[in-house]
Amino acid sequence: MTIGLDILVLEQSDTLIYFRWTATEGVCRVKRGTQVVYTGTQNHFKDEELQPGHLYTYTIERLDPTGKWTDKIKIQTGTENRNVENDNCLAKIVLTTIVSEGRVSLAWGKIDGISTYDIYRNGQFIESVEKNQYTDTKVLSDQPYTYWIRGQRPVSRTGKKLSEKKFSLHKMFGALQQNSSKEKASMEDFWLTQKIASLQSILSDQNKTAILPVWHFRYNTFLPETLLINPNLLSPFHYFKGDARAFDPDSTDYRTHVNFSVSFKENEPTLFWDKHVGPTIGYNWRKKFSKADVASAEEIELVQTDEFDEKVSIALTHVVGNPLTTSPNIDYTLSADFYRDGTYAIFGVHDQSPNHEVYLKHDEDRQWMEIHQSESEGLSYMAGPTANKYWRLSNFC
Repeated sequence: MTIGLDILVLEQSDTLIYFRWTATEGVCRVKRGTQVVYTGTQNHFKDEELQPGHLYTYTIERLDPTGKWTDKIKIQTGTENRNVENDNCLAKIVLTTIVSEGRVSLAWGKIDGISTYDIYRNGQFIESVEKNQYTDTKVLSDQPYTYWIRGQRPVSRTGKKLSEKKFSLHKMFGALQQNSSKEKASMEDFWLTQKIASLQSILSDQNKTAILPVWHFRYNTFLPETLLINPNLLSPFHYFKGDARAFDPDSTDYRTHVNFSVSFKENEPTLFWDKHVGPTIGYNWRKKFSKADVASAEEIELVQTDEFDEKVSIALTHVVGNPLTTSPNIDYTLSADFYRDGTYAIFGVHDQSPNHEVYLKHDEDRQWMEIHQSESEGLSYMAGPTANKYWRLSNFC
């Protein structure tokens, strides 16, 4: 009886990845990328001296009696990034994707304070799980899939050492919002998204020679309303002009706008970027124009944190205030790793206001691909005491 391959154990540190698979008593081989790194009869492999915070893809195959490599399994996993300078805990955990014929398995690092995760496939809810892993056996070989892993935890569990009094403030704060529950302001959202190419493409024996050398990235913040009430009752500006739009990557109406491009082409800058801030317009209690100004963009900063032949890493920090009155800033941080082979991992954290929209495309693409969209819960949610939204997007191609 032939024993099919399966992954039994997977462990990693910042420089090591170890996995063990089903014992077959036959010859198996392991590839890292396209390089064969092990061939033999043992059913485990340890890969050492790896780069911290780096994604790796492994292939495991068994040699059948006819001399054909079969029972292929592919694993995308990574090393830990223990020294990451990022307040997004999703940048510190490892997300592993395992694919084989007719099956996709996901496993992710534990997030303290989250007891259940909601799993979605292509936007449709599948089920809630208590473990930080999920296996889907209802997949077609010729279809790409996008999985969402979503969880929540009280903001007081984040290690900020908030007092019970402050935690009560979150509940009261949420109760003041007309478009959200009283618990909303006290609950942090965690969104993990994994985009997976078709299984037949991932498991194909053909070497992938296509290189996607240029990435284009866009991050907008905007206010969807035409006119907004100022939650600061002491301000002389009772209303602010909104951007009066829905999600749209090509809109010229925004609070802030950041573009950057990452290139692996020779004789081109590795990183190019620009930033813009839209005008802030205030109105009096009669909804008549009062004053307009443009906030400074000085605290929008993008830096390249790492560069290798196969990978470029960036970090984006964003702090933009209201130039007309004292109010909370529009804050967010983002870090991203882009790989020459078309793989990426992007990590972000932001307040629950205003609207945030993030897009990505390859150099040859005509249209932007939506990678993150978050609707505003109201201007008051830009205040410090309220919970953040944490998100992560990666792909397996």
